Amino acid sequence: MSAPPVPGPAPPVPAPPRTLPPAGAPASVPDELSIGRRPPFGDSALRRTWRSASRMFASGRQTRELVDLAAEVQAPVHTGRRIAVASVQGGAGKTTVAALLASVFAARRADPVLAADADPYEGSLTWRLGAPSEPSLQRLGPGLLAARGGDLRALEPLLPRTGTGLWVLPSGTTDPNLCTSVTRALSRLFAVTVTDCPPGLEARTPAGVMADAHAVVLVAAATPDGVRGTYQTLRRIVDDGYGSWLTRVVVVLSASNPHGRATLIHSAARELIEQTGVPMVVLPYDRHLAAGALITPSRIGEATLVEATRAAALALSRARRM
Repeated sequence: MSAPPVPGPAPPVPAPPRTLPPAGAPASVPDELSIGRRPPFGDSALRRTWRSASRMFASGRQTRELVDLAAEVQAPVHTGRRIAVASVQGGAGKTTVAALLASVFAARRADPVLAADADPYEGSLTWRLGAPSEPSLQRLGPGLLAARGGDLRALEPLLPRTGTGLWVLPSGTTDPNLCTSVTRALSRLFAVTVTDCPPGLEARTPAGVMADAHAVVLVAAATPDGVRGTYQTLRRIVDDGYGSWLTRVVVVLSASNPHGRATLIHSAARELIEQTGVPMVVLPYDRHLAAGALITPSRIGEATLVEATRAAALALSRARRM
């Protein structure tokens, strides 16, 4: 029996004709996910290589410390803990810290964790976490409040989740109290809720979220001005007779600018803040976070991850029953 004939080369496929939009038609508009490139790793390639090589011979100090801190983050809670992330000034890196803390809790805990964006307009927490921002809180609110008597299955059609299993509550509402009402109603379903407040402390929305929270993470830029403004706020709270409120506060300095970090004397900043009885954590400069793009947990620098876990452990330990 003769072998089957070998087929020759396939004829070229003609390219589709190029069509031009009609005159006056608007150009295509990019969506929110197409406006930036993939951000870099937090640690450089050289540092990652050195760290991998050093682990072949000994366990690094940061690795051992991370294990200890992770155990504190995993501490059991009997009722849902609500942690508010706020800042005295805008541009402090508040949303980045909120996304970091929520991601740490979601990665380390076996029970469900919720990240909520309390911005009444277009908050960026949902976008930084890579979750859809629609529908808005205004549209989701009634359904979420109605589902509070059920279980997590009732929330699956309503709330988006990230690849790490973190549940996300989008922003956008005309009611300044709606985010607080929803997170309080859902608190029994989530072990930890991390809420990103709008900038400032005096406005109605952040004040309401902080008053309802079990712990408050106060974020400041890791610059002399950022530390000064935060210290003055803490000092004013003590002078006004509300010093007991500081027992549930943690200050996190976010080094999003390497030049501002270089001008700050960290030991003096820590001594100044801790005069008020509030612990302080310094997040080191991280190229991945400073890019202002979608946050990929696997690309965060190891030193940043250690300090973010430290801040999460402190916030959880200072959370108290309301």
